[in-house]
Amino acid sequence: MTLSDLIVGYLEQFGVEYVFSVPGGPLGALYDALVRSQRRGGPRSILTRHENGSAFMADGYARETGKIGVCCSTTGPGATNLITGVAEAYADHIPLLVITTQTALPDFGRGCFQESSADVTDIMGMFDHCTCYNSLVSHPDQLENKLVAAFTAAFNPPKGPAHLSIPVDILRLASNKPVSFPNLHNLLAEPSATVDSLALDKLGQDLTDVLRQNRNVVILAGHGCGGAAQQLIEFAEHTGANIVSTQRGKSWVNPYHPQYLGVFGFSGHKTARQALADKSVDLILAIGTDLNEWATGGWDPVLMNHKLVHIHNFSSAFTRSPMARMHICGTIRTIFEGLVLRIKTAKQEGKLPASLSGSSQIYNKNISYPPPQIKIMATESCRKEKTDSLIKPQRVFREIIERFPHNTRFLIDNSNSVPWSIHYFFHPHPENYHLSIGFASMGWAIGASVGVALGAPDRPVVCFTGDGCFLMSGQEITVAVQEKLPVVFVVLNDKAYGMIKHGHRLSGSEAVDYSISAVDFCMMARAVGAQAYAIRKPEDFDKIDYKALCKQKGPTLLDIHIDPEEKPPLGMF
Repeated sequence: MTLSDLIVGYLEQFGVEYVFSVPGGPLGALYDALVRSQRRGGPRSILTRHENGSAFMADGYARETGKIGVCCSTTGPGATNLITGVAEAYADHIPLLVITTQTALPDFGRGCFQESSADVTDIMGMFDHCTCYNSLVSHPDQLENKLVAAFTAAFNPPKGPAHLSIPVDILRLASNKPVSFPNLHNLLAEPSATVDSLALDKLGQDLTDVLRQNRNVVILAGHGCGGAAQQLIEFAEHTGANIVSTQRGKSWVNPYHPQYLGVFGFSGHKTARQALADKSVDLILAIGTDLNEWATGGWDPVLMNHKLVHIHNFSSAFTRSPMARMHICGTIRTIFEGLVLRIKTAKQEGKLPASLSGSSQIYNKNISYPPPQIKIMATESCRKEKTDSLIKPQRVFREIIERFPHNTRFLIDNSNSVPWSIHYFFHPHPENYHLSIGFASMGWAIGASVGVALGAPDRPVVCFTGDGCFLMSGQEITVAVQEKLPVVFVVLNDKAYGMIKHGHRLSGSEAVDYSISAVDFCMMARAVGAQAYAIRKPEDFDKIDYKALCKQKGPTLLDIHIDPEEKPPLGMF
């Protein structure tokens, strides 16, 4: 047994099933420990094609399962290749355990092969800016305490990746030491609920005053509302509050709920901005959002004003809302349970009319697309009865949503897919929509979809990506082939870096060529063992057996040729 076995013992405690990595000699002891663990039902190694893909897969696995994602790399370039994927998880607050190796401690500074100590290439300095914990294990007795510290930092708000850099000689050291903290997972998995009770009482009184005067409230739901969606909707239905969301926050609100008026900010909906701008609104509750550029419509004053109440589960988010009338820090679910109770009590005591309410009636998805209460651009381009020779991107999203089961997981790559999905993706199970725009790395969804598929083996997974993204990170489809995962890669093929092309046309002064030469993506997919179909005309959608794709023992690529001149909704409404 080695200290690597101690590390793997903690992974077993946390229920981790997979460790994502590219092989490297210094990782040998950790791989040995994983093989021993796999024999007793513990995690196993998934060999990726690029370390960046390792981090993306760990990210997707963590999002799907709620467990910590684990990725590791060899020293030197293996570690630097991880950084973009780790930065993506850091921006989106995804808990990861990131393990990189170092050359042997006695050899630091001597110019070892692929050395990444502070004396040569300072990998610790690089990771310091994209992790919530970052430490070098410089003595074997440090390993367990630092590992525990890494797990704790990864799971505590605001959550994120924790990095340990471990010299190869320490990983190989013999050890029969048992795990010292066998209950660590239970301590971290069930954190106690917290709430600022004084601030909650003040907000409850402000809400009562506003509603009693027949003034209105609007909710801006951010991605941090996960776990509190039901309470948020109950609050809206008791108060009549309209709901808008950020781009990632749309994952927590059924778009067919009549009080949901769409996405505010980048690629959003006019109905969302109109809801915030309504002169009858006295309170705007911004919940679980970091209030970044896209989520605020470029810091639109219609949101960033004295009506704002900023609610979040970590206080560092409040640095972006100094103009807010109130900040409330705590567990969002607990906060809204408290607000619902206060509203109900106010009705019972006659302080609010008992009839005050919104609507709990959910529109049937099969009756209307898009949801009738949300105003979208170019509605006619979504219609399936149109037989244009060129496929509109808007239509692609409707076709795919309606042809796959409701439990399908949808991942949106950082390509032309992003604005189209923000504006046109409407699904009755929004929690299955995954977007990663905090750092917005191209190729994220390709790796992350493999991680999601491993974490949800009985559910279909669809990855929307672009031709540029696929050329950057498409090699990870071979992992789906090797693991027999039925991931469907939907390539929106416009033969260009489309989002950049259209964005430059709006803001640039010169005609810049962002084109990509024609690529046969179907041939690429088939060459590595995946099945593939080209969709060039609308009627081609009807030629595919989508149920069979979901049961396929391996991935499928759909090369969808879209109208390259259709302008995506890039504006800040």
